[in-house]
Amino acid sequence: MAEVIVDALDNDYVTSIAETSAAALQRLLGGGIDLMLLDCTLPDGIDDALVPAAEQVGAAVVSMSGDPQRMEGLATQPRPVVLKLFTLAEFVAAVEREIGGTTPAVA
Repeated sequence: MAEVIVDALDNDYVTSIAETSAAALQRLLGGGIDLMLLDCTLPDGIDDALVPAAEQVGAAVVSMSGDPQRMEGLATQPRPVVLKLFTLAEFVAAVEREIGGTTPAVA
């Protein structure tokens, strides 16, 4: 799924993939990230420091999940949530709404 998303965004945005929460945290703290697309089913779970780190560096967060029950819990958060399975057009539109159509780095 990550590769499909990168392919969809790569023409308009600088993208990178972090396959674990620990890798995403390291990437965020390295700087240059404007938006984090957070899959809520990362192999190592979601580190409690991940979203606060994104907020600390000024990166917007869009959460993704294919689990309807998890989506209910995410619906109360103040950031966008995308339910898998989604169309690429829906996904790109959500990214553009969140970052205002600029050309930021996306992790």
